[in-house]
Amino acid sequence: MSVQGLEQRQVVADEPGLRRTVVAASVGNFVEWYEFAVYGVVAAFISVAMFPSDDPTAAMLNTWAAYGVAFLVRPVGGVILARIGDRYGRRHILYVTITTMSVATFCVALIPSYAAIGIAAPILLICARIAQGIAAGGELAGAAAFLYEHAPADRRARMVSFLGVSTFCALVLGSTLGTLLTVALPAEEMQSWGWRVVFATALPLGFIGLYIRRSLKETPEFQLMHAQRDTAKAVPSPEGFWPAMRQNHRAILLYLGFGTFYSIAVYVSVAAYLAYMLASGFSKEAALTINTISGLVIIVGILLSGGLADRVGRRPVLIAGAGAMAVGVVPTFLLGATGTFVLGLLGALIFAIPLSVFITPAVINVVELFPAKVRVTAGAAAYNLTVIVGGFTPFVAVWLTEATGSRLAFSVFVASMAFVALAVVLLWYREPEAGLASTDDGREWRR
Repeated sequence: MSVQGLEQRQVVADEPGLRRTVVAASVGNFVEWYEFAVYGVVAAFISVAMFPSDDPTAAMLNTWAAYGVAFLVRPVGGVILARIGDRYGRRHILYVTITTMSVATFCVALIPSYAAIGIAAPILLICARIAQGIAAGGELAGAAAFLYEHAPADRRARMVSFLGVSTFCALVLGSTLGTLLTVALPAEEMQSWGWRVVFATALPLGFIGLYIRRSLKETPEFQLMHAQRDTAKAVPSPEGFWPAMRQNHRAILLYLGFGTFYSIAVYVSVAAYLAYMLASGFSKEAALTINTISGLVIIVGILLSGGLADRVGRRPVLIAGAGAMAVGVVPTFLLGATGTFVLGLLGALIFAIPLSVFITPAVINVVELFPAKVRVTAGAAAYNLTVIVGGFTPFVAVWLTEATGSRLAFSVFVASMAFVALAVVLLWYREPEAGLASTDDGREWRR
């Protein structure tokens, strides 16, 4: 295909094709977040199965530490897998990430207990988490770039918003399955084998995802870059990892400034608030039900507000979402300590509704801040650095509570991070010029 033909193709909006693209890009993100969701739901069972039982607090801390290991290695996945997306194409990375994630998640279901094989049990769990983290390191940036480059310029936020929808669909499925198993199975059976079911289901989900992704077409923008190189136009080849970091360090630091809070906020909604309710006297069934309802509300919120960043801009939506969560997080945890279902649900919604608005502009900036030739690599580096903090959020919650003796210490920490994000957006974030292509030095910005 000629360069002119590719340029024309970039502006063609094929609605059935766009819908297939959304589904194909979102399915891998779904599998990734399904695993992270179910881990949080069954963490109490994992702590008993995989760690010594003589100190329950230490076992739970070790369980959350193993949870966080996957986030520590995500930058490694970004370095290894994201380069595939920039060098060989956006669609190639999507095949690798979904296969690795689904197989590694399935393996968690097969690990024998600590009582059966001793220290080998937590070691195998950590190995599986490392594989999951490497796969996840390339998934979001690859999928976001894939959607972003297929979307019409005035609908990019709307299309990328479906990654947020798939995230919380996965969280709701994981929470619902965990709730059903907890209610349906006696405690002994849930501890023995029930918690393993939620991980075992990842393998068939992965096969479904591979089937959906089998006919993906490369993005027009990536094809255009290669066509221009073939016709000897001045389009640089993809740089290595460190050159990409040096040339985009300002954009990476900008994303760290507000994206770190995005990662923290997601894990508050997914895991930390659930653990807090359980520690405050909620039954497992009530806490998991609240978690499920909160996820459904976030899905609806993303669907309703996903296109808002296209209409009013990314910056106002980021400001509104971060500001509302900064103000609302302490009341959220105060309500979550009541032990009352209605008040616990109200607390969840106070945080969930502004989070649903904040998600789309936070995700689209993973790729929109960076030029096309290093979009996946630089975006993955920025995003994965933020999720290192987010991944240890449940661990920080337990540690702060133990260290200070205050049940509100963690919520104050979250509020402070929200105010940091708000300040970064207010002082340094500039709205990307709608429809402009990336330059070699970064995005064009409207001053």
